[in-house]
Amino acid sequence: MKKVIKNNYKIIIGFIIGLLFSITTVYAIDAYIESNKVAYNNHNKTNVEEAIDELYERSGIHKTKWVDPVLNGADPVLKEPLIPVEIKNNGDVYYASLNSEWYNYSEKRWANAVILTDSAKTYKVGDKISDSDIKGYFVWIPRYQYIIWDEGKYNNLIDYSQLTDIKENPTVETALWRITGNKNKLIKIKFGNVEKAPKMNESEAILNKYYTHPAFTLGDKDLNGIWVGKFETGITNIIVVKPNVNSMRSPAVKGLFDTAKDFDNTLDSHMMKNTEWGAVAYLSHSQYGAGRVVNVNNASDFVTGYSATLETNQDIMPGESGLSSDSTKTQPWNTPVGYLASTTGNISGIYDMNGGVGEMMAGYSQNAGDRSGFSSEEILTQIKEGYIDEYSADSSITDHTSYDKRILGDATGELGPFYSYFDINGNALPRSNWYGSFSAFIDPVGYWFVRGGNYASGSIGGQFNFDRNSGIGSGDVGMRLILAPIK
Repeated sequence: MKKVIKNNYKIIIGFIIGLLFSITTVYAIDAYIESNKVAYNNHNKTNVEEAIDELYERSGIHKTKWVDPVLNGADPVLKEPLIPVEIKNNGDVYYASLNSEWYNYSEKRWANAVILTDSAKTYKVGDKISDSDIKGYFVWIPRYQYIIWDEGKYNNLIDYSQLTDIKENPTVETALWRITGNKNKLIKIKFGNVEKAPKMNESEAILNKYYTHPAFTLGDKDLNGIWVGKFETGITNIIVVKPNVNSMRSPAVKGLFDTAKDFDNTLDSHMMKNTEWGAVAYLSHSQYGAGRVVNVNNASDFVTGYSATLETNQDIMPGESGLSSDSTKTQPWNTPVGYLASTTGNISGIYDMNGGVGEMMAGYSQNAGDRSGFSSEEILTQIKEGYIDEYSADSSITDHTSYDKRILGDATGELGPFYSYFDINGNALPRSNWYGSFSAFIDPVGYWFVRGGNYASGSIGGQFNFDRNSGIGSGDVGMRLILAPIK
């Protein structure tokens, strides 16, 4: 009996020693890799390190879950069916380990996640995920505050006839905004979770300078951030958010709105609001984003994820476009030219915020002529629940110049002053001092916001472009999906 007990002790002690040796070995290898990192797919990671991440995941010996220190607690909220992924430069998608540095906003690598078409399909950490299995790509916009640089109290246009003979000499139209003064700047941002970036009203924001962006409040819910469709919403045999598909377009606002709400109820999916567009636009023009107007998707057949081959959309006159089949004019998302259409300047960002289809926003000013398909009662309910941004009813009094009726943070009124530009046909166009983007506020003709411009917008498009629509939709207008899970 004593011999059996002694043997059992030996087995237990041997098991403990073996386990300690395994743990020590794993940590030693990990420490070695940490000191010998090399550049891998635009960030510091080796193939061996990825294998170690998988070893941790499978062994149950977990490192601390990765959090990005610059986000101050506003790290991605992951709930089923969202799967964290890393996307290689060629567009290949891999299941990311939560223990690895799968995003880093200081390096302009934004967090990405996907939803599978078939929830029963199983992948594990480290696996390559087939594009055919992906229903939607999404990018995390962390909760943040930004410094207010302009209160946006503009309500008129400066007449360029006072400044130039542009109407008689329209060939210099694209350079005009540079001559008269371009006021775009890097937007100062600091991230923080609900506790570190509490919401505030507009008067508090103006007093304190830093303002918690309103996109991170949805009705009575404070959000740690939002998941934004990486591409314009597309349609195959189902609704998808993917590259290289035709954008969904034409339905009236209610059709777009209901489609978005039905995409995934568990993640509070909804149609993008005007303030949510503003949150992405501002982050794209901060130290954490591209810091430039993103390239136009000039594919005239409305295919998602393309980029004009010119260096910037400012080199393209309005009306110019290319075919998606013409590689000399436009390139897909997973190419060096394609990266220029991303909000980060690399493959981790958000695409189609310039060109493609104009994107209808859930941003509205009450009007008796509304053609959205909503009843007045339905709109009021959705406004109350936070799914539609409501604008002052008198924002339609003047001719698309009521910029002072903006919602702070929506990337409209803060982009002034605004000017009358003349196009090559001598027509006056309202444009901002941020890249000369087209800037028509909601008015008696259109009382729903449309953002980004379409494939033929050229130099007047971009993430700072805004226009209006009566709500009826059109053949070159679609929408973008938002997911808003609570932590």
